[in-house]
Amino acid sequence: MKPRRVNPGSVAVSAFTLIELMVVMGLMMIVIAIGVPKMVQGNRSPLGESLNAVMEACAAARRQAILSGGTSRVTIRGAEEGTGFIITAGSGGSRSSVQKDGDINSDMTGFLDETPRPAPKPSVAAGFSGRIHDEVAIHFIAVNFNDPMDEDQVEVKFYSNGTSDEFTIGMRHEFGDAVLRFVQLDSVTGLAYIKTEDEILQR
Repeated sequence: MKPRRVNPGSVAVSAFTLIELMVVMGLMMIVIAIGVPKMVQGNRSPLGESLNAVMEACAAARRQAILSGGTSRVTIRGAEEGTGFIITAGSGGSRSSVQKDGDINSDMTGFLDETPRPAPKPSVAAGFSGRIHDEVAIHFIAVNFNDPMDEDQVEVKFYSNGTSDEFTIGMRHEFGDAVLRFVQLDSVTGLAYIKTEDEILQR
């Protein structure tokens, strides 16, 4: 009995079959379908929404400063009803406009103001208005290395060259997992980043 001769030219090739590839792709789709909604839901937590509000306000103010060629502000102040904080972004922040001397008597009968007034500059970018959740407390805030916690409102400036003030804010969900999260601005680029307490302390 002669041994069977193997053809040296034939090499066994192992590969995935179409069915195996379809099974793997199906498993990946199931993992994505389960994981993505949980990631989105995590951002809808009170702390996640508050962090997103600060990030969006900073991005809107930076964009407006660059497009308008002027200075833009992010303003954080207490809500009028006494709970939570309002965060806004715009060229004028949330300060109320002061009435000019020439406008004081404008409602009087026979008042004629003949002085020419310059046309208002058109708004280049839309502002932003958001809210820091009622259940989220601000535990730390610093603007240009100063602590404005005792002030009625905090202003962070963004400039036309893309830079900004030094700004860090630390928030915690008081009724949740009580994890402290920070939003920090890179003053050179004016971009905001979410950081953990360890990342802030290592700086």
